[in-house]
Amino acid sequence: MDGVYQTSINTPMGNIDARIALKQTGNIINGMVEIMGSKNPLTQGKVNGNKCYFSGQMKNNMLTIKYDITGELVGNNLNIYAKTNMGEFKLQAKKVA
Repeated sequence: MDGVYQTSINTPMGNIDARIALKQTGNIINGMVEIMGSKNPLTQGKVNGNKCYFSGQMKNNMLTIKYDITGELVGNNLNIYAKTNMGEFKLQAKKVA
């Protein structure tokens, strides 16, 4: 799971780019979600095989978006299912580093 992943989220405000940095230690995953110029840490996520699970919140000047993520690593792609207080999203993030 270690790496930096790039994705784009299609929203009513247009596409928003996001970067997800993940670091796995055993079955725990930590990292950072960077979106709209804001870096938001994630801690104590779980890894089970090629799947990961983590929760957190993204904050910017006007919004706080709480999320629960289920991800599945397939090759260099992280398939993401996100449940948020703003709706549900399916995304694919590509490993860039």
